[in-house]
Amino acid sequence: MYRVLIVDDEEPVLDSFSYMIKEYSSDFVLAGKARNGFEALSAIHDLQPDVVFMDINIPGMDGLKVIDTVHSQYPHMIFVLSTAYERFDLAQKAIPLGVHAYLVKPISKKMFIGTLEEIKNKLDKNRLARNVNENRRSMDTFFAQLMKGGFEEDDIENIKENLGITYNHGRIFIIEIEENNQKILQEIALRLSMKYFCLFDMNGVRGLFFIAGSIDKDELHKRLFEIIKQCLQIDIDVAIGIGIEKELNDLYESYESALSELINNKTNEKKLFRERMLIVQIRKKIGFIPKSEVIKLYETYLDELFENNQLQIAKCKLIILFALLYDDLSNYYKDTEPVEYLFPLEQEIMNSKSKEECNSRGRSIFSRLYDLFAEKRNQAMPIPLLKAIHYMQDHYSEPIQLSTVADAVFISPAYLSRIFTEYLSTTFIDYLTDLRISEAQKLIKNTNMSIKEIASKVGYSDPNYFGKCFKKITGYTPTDYLERSQNDTGVYHYEK
Repeated sequence: MYRVLIVDDEEPVLDSFSYMIKEYSSDFVLAGKARNGFEALSAIHDLQPDVVFMDINIPGMDGLKVIDTVHSQYPHMIFVLSTAYERFDLAQKAIPLGVHAYLVKPISKKMFIGTLEEIKNKLDKNRLARNVNENRRSMDTFFAQLMKGGFEEDDIENIKENLGITYNHGRIFIIEIEENNQKILQEIALRLSMKYFCLFDMNGVRGLFFIAGSIDKDELHKRLFEIIKQCLQIDIDVAIGIGIEKELNDLYESYESALSELINNKTNEKKLFRERMLIVQIRKKIGFIPKSEVIKLYETYLDELFENNQLQIAKCKLIILFALLYDDLSNYYKDTEPVEYLFPLEQEIMNSKSKEECNSRGRSIFSRLYDLFAEKRNQAMPIPLLKAIHYMQDHYSEPIQLSTVADAVFISPAYLSRIFTEYLSTTFIDYLTDLRISEAQKLIKNTNMSIKEIASKVGYSDPNYFGKCFKKITGYTPTDYLERSQNDTGVYHYEK
């Protein structure tokens, strides 16, 4: 618990603050009271509280002078100023002294308790930071020995004593966050340490964690995702591997199982992401780009579907793809207009005994779907939208914007944006990005241009931004896609 000193020359304020600390905060305890500046100095030196609520206008020595006198000696002590008047000049003087808050009387219960909660969070972080610094060397040794194969029986008691571990068992887990977000991993460790005994260290781009004691794996998994969701403000790939609970002398087995789960999860998540992105691409492009290219996209999806899934699951997913396409197609028909019935697809696909049978039965249906999409989408789309699409296909390598294309087809940018969303179910920028990345894929597969040259060729002046867009669409970095295409075709590519 954190200790609080209250300094004020008004008894009702002293009583009120004391009561609220006792009744409404389980994390703080009253260490003492002082009624003037000299008593405050003496109490600070004798009691060394964690928090001091200090009235500015107190007899003997004012509150700011007291803080100025002791601040350098107790840098971790948190001060909160209170006064009956809101004075900007006093608030300015308090800033260099590290005062946490400046409260104007009368101070409500809500404000007082809210300030205590803020202070608790700050003190928790300060305490953890001090503990981390004090235990850094011991933790480095702990994880270094773990990575080498575990601990000798004779070392365990020393490790427990140095790190303050009171359990003989625990588990290792590993978190890997895209783009090496070390600060986020540290924040995760901080939040976990508020509830569990947790040790943390970096291992390359991964965060290694040890939690002592018994904790249910599902509970830990749920807690980790809650914390990660709070810490991440943007959509970033995260992979987690949680090891089995083991005794300290067998903790290396927990590390191995965590690493194995991490790798499996990364692989599975990447495969699922690829499947979803291929479905998105097929649904966007069917009926718009040449039929041979969409057929190739469909065959790529089919290959990955049967490579990554058991036959029965793959067949179910294929049926879902056709159902989605059929549903998309029905949107182009009027209520009274019959949609060409291409089923009973489910039975045909489910009766297939192999990927080859599925492909044979599904290809004719997919081909017919393409023809219907091409017919209906071209009929449904306004002439300006068709012209805009043709213009973008001819000029995607240039730095075009919504206004550029709108001017070229003689309509307003707002109208062009609206009809893109209405008829294509996508935005202008997403369509342009899809178009550019699609062309980049062809160049990677069929030329020996460098990634930088390809980025420029399809309209990206920044290769790094091109790489992020490419991965978002395809699930691969350009370099990974290049290596994959080399393995598939045997064509040699190089990157300057």
